[in-house]
Amino acid sequence: LRARAIIDESGLADSYDYIIVGGGSSGLITASILSDNSSVSVLVLEAGQSGDDVAVRRDTPGLTYYNGLGGTDYDWSFSTAAQTNLGDRILKWSRGKILGGSGATNGMYYTRPNTIEMDAWASLLKSQDSAGSAKWGWDNFYSVLKDMETWTKPTDEAASVGAIQYDAADHGTSGPLHSSYPAVEIGLVGNWTETCAAAGIQTRTDPHGGENWGAFVSTSSINPTNWTRSYSRSAYIDPLPPRSNLAILPGATVTKIVWGSSDSNGLKATGVSWAAASGSTEKTVNANKEVILAAGVVGSPHIMLLSGVGPSSVLSSVGIEQKLDLPGVGQNVQDHVGNGLTFSTTADTLGSIYASNSSFSVRQSTEYLSLVNNAIAYVNLTVLMGSDADTWIQNVKNDYTNSTGYLPTTDSTIVSGYEATFKTITETFYPSADPQIELLFSLNSAGSVIIQAALQHPLSRGQITINSTSPFDSPVIDPNYFAHWADRDILRAAFKLLRTIAATAPLSGNLGSESAPGTDVNTDDAWNTWMNANVHTDYHPIASMSMLPKDQGGVVDTSLKVYGTSNVRVIDASVIPIQMSSHSGSLAFAIGALGADLIQNPVTATSTASGSSQSSTSTSSSSGSGSSSGSNNGAGTLTLPPRATFGVAAIIAGVMLFL
Repeated sequence: LRARAIIDESGLADSYDYIIVGGGSSGLITASILSDNSSVSVLVLEAGQSGDDVAVRRDTPGLTYYNGLGGTDYDWSFSTAAQTNLGDRILKWSRGKILGGSGATNGMYYTRPNTIEMDAWASLLKSQDSAGSAKWGWDNFYSVLKDMETWTKPTDEAASVGAIQYDAADHGTSGPLHSSYPAVEIGLVGNWTETCAAAGIQTRTDPHGGENWGAFVSTSSINPTNWTRSYSRSAYIDPLPPRSNLAILPGATVTKIVWGSSDSNGLKATGVSWAAASGSTEKTVNANKEVILAAGVVGSPHIMLLSGVGPSSVLSSVGIEQKLDLPGVGQNVQDHVGNGLTFSTTADTLGSIYASNSSFSVRQSTEYLSLVNNAIAYVNLTVLMGSDADTWIQNVKNDYTNSTGYLPTTDSTIVSGYEATFKTITETFYPSADPQIELLFSLNSAGSVIIQAALQHPLSRGQITINSTSPFDSPVIDPNYFAHWADRDILRAAFKLLRTIAATAPLSGNLGSESAPGTDVNTDDAWNTWMNANVHTDYHPIASMSMLPKDQGGVVDTSLKVYGTSNVRVIDASVIPIQMSSHSGSLAFAIGALGADLIQNPVTATSTASGSSQSSTSTSSSSGSGSSSGSNNGAGTLTLPPRATFGVAAIIAGVMLFL
């Protein structure tokens, strides 16, 4: 059904208390929570369409692989600048252009980062504001995510076939967002954790409680009541009763923030301008209280630059009048990057069953269509490099002076922020259990499997800039992959580990020959050449509007307020200052909820360094109890639990292969 809050232009008022730019994974959650207060009005402007016309493709988990929304009108279909360190290749950067954002199009992995990483995020802000920074540490993050979650354990049969383990105490039981497992599993998934253990990677019972390192079968963003995608719209917007104080306008591209006068608190936004399409009449809607950017890692800096806020050199290069010099806008970009090794198999895969036309095929089974890839492992440097890890880490630390030369800017504040995150990675992440590589077991092809590896904490930094004043022209996206040599070293070690895993029982008994890259790639130089031609984004970019101290290239403070403004915030994954070993969906959800609470419950910051108020987030944990594990060494087994009682029309679907 069409969400009651979705309007067309005729229903638009002249002003709203809060204008949220972007109806994605964070923005819709913020809008829903703010509009719980009937005394305030909230408008969401979303450049993409509602997605109702592609409901089945959007919401059916399995169609992620076979009929997803990548490359359609529901995908921004961005491209990067030529990547100098990848042979000048231009890479695709897909992002969801639809209500729900990339959460409406991705592969539905539901993972969380760990205690080390979240507490490191908080530590980067602690000297500026100890009370505000604590909101971004593990304890609060964990509590917020549990409150947002309704977790459902796997069926006994699926747990047995897939060797799924879990701890209910690490999950919530009554939140709007669902996390669960596919209705069925196949035997190759059951090989995963046992094989990883034999290859030296510990088994993780449940990665959601703060220790995510090890091998496990992940939860997914699936609602098991009807086996559909659970994301910000389905969880926080569609169930709402009519609300006269909430309006969501799809097909509205925000062209810039409209500024009024400055006061002692900074530059004040009075509203935003928007247009339906290039060449359409530009219109303005007024903001009584705040403008909130939730347009994502690409969209939020793009709009800020078009509004005259950002590095002076970028603004002057296109002739935009500078309203505020803020060097960090669009800088500090970090992304997961990787690829995988392909092996032949005669065992059942998601892809072979889909293609088989069997009685358990896509055309006849709702349960089968809930199947998505979900076998994961996160590994640290000791697993990757063994006894060489300590020496390698020291070599990276010794090369810091050269490392700053790999940055795309020489701005002193950006360099200072890089030094802070460099030290966090090399002194906290590298020597610890913190994962540096994610491994994924991909089964969506018929006759083959891919074991993937992705770098989690790059030392390379990119940027997002503009070369046009038109909001309908794509910004210049330069992730600057492999600018730092350490990133290549780690990923190369990971690809070697993939071969070890593939050669380890029980998985090895179900794999044939390696078809890509092939065993002739067996030296460091050969691996480097192959990586240059084949690595790609894992679709988890962050940090283009980083939450860091302003003198370290920060754009927002701990209350998500943009430095130098009195009423503009950023509430999306662009504020994450350092990369996490997790898919970014859970982070974006939590940022949306935390952002709303920071607006509703401000408290005075413990330091004047940020010049803005902070918020006290009230949360309560929801947890279950008990744990379970299953084991299965066979391949080609498929378990079918009792069929749910719902109509085919309830399976609304569609997806892309990322995040």
